[in-house]
Amino acid sequence: MSLFADIRRRFDLRPAKSLNLAGSPARIAPEASSSDQPRGRREPHGTAGIDHSAYLAIAEALTDGADVVPASDETGRRLAADGISLVEALDGLSALYRSIAGGEPAFAAVRALSSSWAEASLVYLHSLSCEDPLTGLSSLAHLRSRLGELYREAELRGTSVRQTHALVVVEPLHPPGTSPFDRELTLVDVAECLRIVFCGGDVLGRVGTRRAAALVGRDPNLPEQVATVRALITQWRLDTDVPQLARTWIEGLPGSDEMAGRLLDELART
Repeated sequence: MSLFADIRRRFDLRPAKSLNLAGSPARIAPEASSSDQPRGRREPHGTAGIDHSAYLAIAEALTDGADVVPASDETGRRLAADGISLVEALDGLSALYRSIAGGEPAFAAVRALSSSWAEASLVYLHSLSCEDPLTGLSSLAHLRSRLGELYREAELRGTSVRQTHALVVVEPLHPPGTSPFDRELTLVDVAECLRIVFCGGDVLGRVGTRRAAALVGRDPNLPEQVATVRALITQWRLDTDVPQLARTWIEGLPGSDEMAGRLLDELART
């Protein structure tokens, strides 16, 4: 039995509920609990009322003459999670170095702390609004962030993202005169079809106003999955005599993170 036939048998291609324009409860991010919020300001190391634990790993590395970069990297992430600004974090690092080493922080330590602080802060900002509220698809920024992670992981492992991953792009085709509202409703259907086929850890994102894309692994079954997506979209709405057509294709990824970002921009514009 083909993948599409099996999906059709299990889902019967009919939505179980009437369309919920606000998105299904499973796709609406829960309100952040108090434990998810920044835990308040801590004074930098070396000033009154300070919590020394955030800088403890760096202090130990300095005392032992060890590499301070790993400790600085971890400290930057921890301070960002605690809601500490970058200025405060660097002030604390400077105070620590003066008290232990008698001078200003090494450039490697400043760079590691700043980079990890910025990365952790961006992850937090993306988590605030990483989904389109209507379709439930990830934002373009979130899709770009995940791509960046893949390229960094590939560089560390000596692999190639262009060989391990690809984008499955869907562009619904509308007859002339289709209203913007009807176009949005079609993207809701496209999102549901993508979720049925790519139901693992794949990132499903909105690319511009007209397209959706799935960031997927290059599985041997990928061509069949794409064919299934195309068939599902065509037959999704059984209450109409007009099938929903869409361009659906596999978009190869370039060799670098920078070029991947340009590819996403191009897909979002055209």
